[in-house]
This record gives sequence, structure tokens and C-alpha cells, in this order.
Amino acid sequence: MELLHTCCERFRTSGPVIGLILAVSAVLIGAVLLLHIWKGIPIRTLTADPTAIAGAPIYTGFLSQTGIFFWSATAAVCLFSANVLSRSGDNVEIKRFFVVSGMLTLVLGLDDVFLLHEEFFPRFGVPEKVVFMIYAGFVLSYLVGFYSTILNTEWLLLGMALTFFGVSIILDLFEPPGIDPFLIEDGAKLMGILSWLAYFFRTGVSAVSRNASR
Repeated sequence: MELLHTCCERFRTSGPVIGLILAVSAVLIGAVLLLHIWKGIPIRTLTADPTAIAGAPIYTGFLSQTGIFFWSATAAVCLFSANVLSRSGDNVEIKRFFVVSGMLTLVLGLDDVFLLHEEFFPRFGVPEKVVFMIYAGFVLSYLVGFYSTILNTEWLLLGMALTFFGVSIILDLFEPPGIDPFLIEDGAKLMGILSWLAYFFRTGVSAVSRNASR
């Protein structure tokens, strides 16, 4: 009887999370089936590792693949920090900052993974430069909207991230002669992602620590 009671308690605690896991899994697997039926794309093409499908060496895209881990880590840090801070009613602004930062990071990470600005949007008639302008508008709005919050953080790290991203974007758009565009462009992007992660990690640790001390 006690075991049954414990199981019920655990289900009440974990039930919503289990439901979310099943829902997200259903959406993603459903998308695979939809694309397979609608476009005739082989299921393996939608589920297997890209290097396995292409028959490419395992080190293909090493720098880019590494950057994906750092995008994911940053989004996790932001959303975790927001969740911790949500338990206190006097953290509304900083919680909103972390939620928006997490969403922005997810968008940038998805763009990096699926080449949204290079392949996806141009197929629908949206030029790459226009996509970059839209992203720049979002980032500018973000910086203006959270100006006072950012000033109370280690904003130099954020400035480094944005500077490296800017260098990467300029090289991507204009490809100046006489330099290796891939090494410098992708190297600058990786340094930007690392600076982005360092900024939000330290900001999250600081905010959560202050909240715990109160």
C-alpha cells in the first residue's frame, strides 16, 4: 500500500514532465513521418547522422558541430536560471531577461544547425542579407530592452560575443580576398559562441547566488 502511495506521489510530481516529453517526441517524429509521406524523403535521411548519410569522415564539420554544444549549453543555462529565479517574486525583470536570452540563443543555434540564413530562407525568396538584418534588429531590440539589466552584468563578455559574431557575418557576406574565409569566419563565430556562453553562465551564477543569499 505504501509502495502504491509512493508511486502515485511520484507520478503526480513527474506526470507533467512525462507528458511534455511524450508531446515533444510525438511532434518531432510526426514531422519526420509528414515529410516522408508528403515529400517522399527517405526516413533515414531525416533521422540518421549527416556524416553517416553523406559517407563523410567523422571529423567533417568539427568546428561547427562543437559550436552546437555551446549553443545548447547557453540556452540550458538561461532557461535553468529563469526557472530558479521564478520562485522569487522580486526577480521579474532578470527572469524575463533569461527567458528572452534563452529563446534568442535557441533561434541562433537553430539557424547555425539548419543553415536558415544560407539555405532555408533564400529558398522562399528572402535573401541572406535580409535575414541578417532581421536578426540584427532582434538583437538591437534585445539590447535596448534590457539595457539597464545588462549594465549590471559583465557586459564586456557580451560585447566580445557580439564583436566576434559581427566579424563572422562580415566575412560571410563580403568574403575579402587574400584571407582564408572559412578559418577566420568560422573561428570568429566559435569565439563568439564561447563568449556568449561565458557571459550567460557567469550572469546566471551571479543572479542565482544573489537570489539564494536573500
